[in-house]
Amino acid sequence: MIILLKPSLYISAIFILLFTSACSSTGSSDQEAAEQQNQKVEAMVVKKEPLSASFDLSSTLQPYEDTSVSFELSGLIRDTVVNVGDSVSQGQILTMLDSSSYQLQLEQASTAILEAQAGIKNATAAISSADASIQSADAQKAAAQAGVNKVNKGAREQERAQVRTKVQRAQSALTKAQATAERTKLLYDQGAATKNDYENAQLALTNASRDLEDAQDALSLIQEGATIEDRQSAASSLHQAQAGKESAIAAKEQAVATKDNATAAYQQAVIAKKQAELSLSKTALKAPISGVILEKKATVGQLASAGQPVYRIGQIDKLKVLLPVPDHEITNWKQGQTVQLQLYDENREGTVSKIYPATNTNTGSINVEVIVPNTQHDWAPGQVVKAGRQLTQSEQILLPAKAVINNGTDTFVYKVVNNKAVKTVVNVGQMSNNKLEITKGLNVGDRIVTTGVNLIYDGLLVQIMGGTSK
Repeated sequence: MIILLKPSLYISAIFILLFTSACSSTGSSDQEAAEQQNQKVEAMVVKKEPLSASFDLSSTLQPYEDTSVSFELSGLIRDTVVNVGDSVSQGQILTMLDSSSYQLQLEQASTAILEAQAGIKNATAAISSADASIQSADAQKAAAQAGVNKVNKGAREQERAQVRTKVQRAQSALTKAQATAERTKLLYDQGAATKNDYENAQLALTNASRDLEDAQDALSLIQEGATIEDRQSAASSLHQAQAGKESAIAAKEQAVATKDNATAAYQQAVIAKKQAELSLSKTALKAPISGVILEKKATVGQLASAGQPVYRIGQIDKLKVLLPVPDHEITNWKQGQTVQLQLYDENREGTVSKIYPATNTNTGSINVEVIVPNTQHDWAPGQVVKAGRQLTQSEQILLPAKAVINNGTDTFVYKVVNNKAVKTVVNVGQMSNNKLEITKGLNVGDRIVTTGVNLIYDGLLVQIMGGTSK
């Protein structure tokens, strides 16, 4: 529990005590002092000094920043690299988990990626083959369609004219061959032509007759058009070509679907690999901040659970302390203000870094955060320090409280002037470390009685025996 004593109450208590002591010595003590010459006293020379803080608060030192470090994974602790008291840097490895299972997951993911890549490659080749088949089927279909068109359309007029011309020529040739054959026969019968001439004329007639029949048959075919069988054959060829194209299209669609599946498998494998790499990296526990190991809760061979604290790291190059300031005094505290901290016999200056916006639930006080340097690490977290606010930045005249007297009416001191005690009325301000601030009545260089003030009076000859007489 922190006890805060207001300076005004403290000063009043001292004045009452001194006044009571002075009154009790009235009479015989004052008379004896008056009868003595050159009363021996101690004195000091007035000077200005900083109005330091009154150590009326206390709290516990804490690391400037600290954090508990834990694994994100569960596993067997394989090694611990650092121990309590070691300094660590941000990102430094603190301890390791057995990573064999996570390494296996990474290898499996890498294999799955290779398999998926092979599937994509095979599917791409199948798509190319299907495209080629589609092109070939298109060509076959076009040829079949041309055949159907030709059968359905029949011969062109030019073709018919050509065949009719052949028939006419064949008819003319037959007529000529008949005339030649008849004349040759008459000549042969008369003995004017040889048998060979006769036979040649008969052969020419036979050939001319056959040529006419062939020309007439060709003309008949052109005029009648294609047969049913021809039409069916052409339609069948077109149907087969169409079926071939549809089959090639189906093969391509299947190859595309296979490629899509292989691509999806590849993407899943890549994600699985990244996850495996991330898990593997988390088997090494790294320091999130630079600092000193304050606690170690891990041992080799221990089974660590995810989230279980393993180390506690703190930054102790500077420390912080939360001072519980009474709410009615919080307006006297400002950010950036200097605070005196005391640990045993050592004093150190801190700086107010933060004033909390709400009161503490149990005490009603308000926390003031003070940062204090600790480069040598000679102050440790957990130690209790006393603290006091720097009351002013300027130097003031300060006197020991025992040198100041209050008789209920006046507050005064005794100055030593020409070896005489001179009663001097003063105004006092704040108290700091059993010293009173003198705001009015004294000047730097004045000599003030500090011991024996209850034995002297105004105008008494005094002899300075000690104190800071210079």
